[in-house]
Amino acid sequence: MSTIDPAAARSERLERQRGSTGAALAAAAFALLLVATSAVIGYSFAGILDTFRLMQLNSVFSNWESQMPDTTFGLPIGIFATIAAWALYAKWNHRFTGDTTRFVGVGPLTLVLLGLAIGLWLGCSAWTAPDQPGTRIDPTFGEHEAWGAGAWIFYAAQWWLPALVGVLAVAAYFAGVAGRRRSAGRTALIERMLVTGRRAPGVVTESTLPSGEASSVLFTLTVKFTDLNGTDRWVKRTVKYRTAEVPPVGAPVTVLYDPANPGDTSRIFLASGPAETAADFRRNEL
Repeated sequence: MSTIDPAAARSERLERQRGSTGAALAAAAFALLLVATSAVIGYSFAGILDTFRLMQLNSVFSNWESQMPDTTFGLPIGIFATIAAWALYAKWNHRFTGDTTRFVGVGPLTLVLLGLAIGLWLGCSAWTAPDQPGTRIDPTFGEHEAWGAGAWIFYAAQWWLPALVGVLAVAAYFAGVAGRRRSAGRTALIERMLVTGRRAPGVVTESTLPSGEASSVLFTLTVKFTDLNGTDRWVKRTVKYRTAEVPPVGAPVTVLYDPANPGDTSRIFLASGPAETAADFRRNEL
């Protein structure tokens, strides 16, 4: 038994961590860990790819043995470690922002791609040199063969493969910046609507029954509410809920809308139960 409300204590602890130095340092540490574990994946993949590359560049009668260390076990270890580092980075980044709908700074996908690019660059730089660039040397019968286009592509992969993943990392970064700007704009709109708009009680008329063991579910939710003019309106939203929190048909919701234009669906926001802040209305949005 406890004399302290655990939900209130948890909420107070999360509020203390919001914007704190400790949460920022934890997020930064797990960001570095995420880059490192992703680099392990990239390096391990490059080590495995080296053997297949030699099969394209050297004759069947020559040497296909990679001079790189055996990285077979590095790949699954790196994958599991990256999944764990992603989860920890997301946890502490969200604790720093106090908002589970957005990341501050760099998103985890960008960090993963950056780590992959670094690992691939290190691994590809250590690739085994072919017998002779441009020719498959046959040491047994002397029937040498010029490389085709595929062999040249494999040979040049030591440059274009890390560069390609690096470009994807840059693209993910700028896509994340654009997404965060859109998210910030939507949050600002809700904050204005909380002042100039109107909240009305609504009821779920169409929902879904979660199946399987997924922790969250995406689905279309239909909500009915009545505007100031007494007109019944139905609005559909694609939402994300934790499986245990999916609202059934008949569940009450709060609808925030523009009374000057109640039919403008871009200015209609939904929240489960009572809602007082923009975060309440953003919580289940995609």
